[in-house]
Amino acid sequence: MSVDLKKVWDHVVKYRVPHEQEDFPLILFWSQKSGCTTLAKWFYDQIGLLDEALAYNEWIHFYDQEVYKNKANYRDKLFEIAVSGEKDAFKLVRNPYTRAVSQFMILLTSKSLYWNQEWEKIRSVLYGDKDREKGITFKQFLGYIRDHQEMADNHFHPQYTEGEENFVQHYIHLENFTTEIKQLESTYQLKTSNIKKLANSSHHMKKSMVLKGDWADRELTNESFIGIGRFPTYESFYDKEAIRLVNDIFQKDFEIYGYERRSGS
Repeated sequence: MSVDLKKVWDHVVKYRVPHEQEDFPLILFWSQKSGCTTLAKWFYDQIGLLDEALAYNEWIHFYDQEVYKNKANYRDKLFEIAVSGEKDAFKLVRNPYTRAVSQFMILLTSKSLYWNQEWEKIRSVLYGDKDREKGITFKQFLGYIRDHQEMADNHFHPQYTEGEENFVQHYIHLENFTTEIKQLESTYQLKTSNIKKLANSSHHMKKSMVLKGDWADRELTNESFIGIGRFPTYESFYDKEAIRLVNDIFQKDFEIYGYERRSGS
């Protein structure tokens, strides 16, 4: 049976439109909570639009969505380039264990209306009352995105999208981002970027994640860390059950991107 590549393409780019520019030799795919902000800054730095993008809004995704990729037929033209094979396509990927915690941290650190609405969905599912002032544990969060993916925000979806292998040939691993980006700059004779500067975004929390202990079953809300300025480490959220949940939810991410699964037994 032949594959309708246009239909697959529309599915793959529904929430995650790749970066591309006529004079830039690559197509860059990405996923939410996988270093996408730094990748976007690197792309716009490469094509000379970073200052313009940040002047539009310091949160670069507004320029990305509202200006650059809001051009007529951007997705359709990009599809033609992608299927032609005239440009190499790379996707930025991240270890599913650290990404799952990063997904959870969105809920714990944001007070925006957008994420308040996600809290309402979660509380409706877990407690039958969207207004109930009750937190959730990391494992409850994982159960929510496993069992209710159709309603969960796309930031919580797996990185892998069915059919993306028709368009993506190579991967950039967030854990080795600087080295692999430097290799791309050398291989494709690109501008040498200041990666450290590009990665210095206000939402980058790794340096503040220093609290150790057992956090997998602690009930938390977006009020839990106010005034503390510190957060649990990635590892502190994991027990055997949490590992099993991540292995299950993000099975394809492990399989396609080559990350090693940990034992949940």
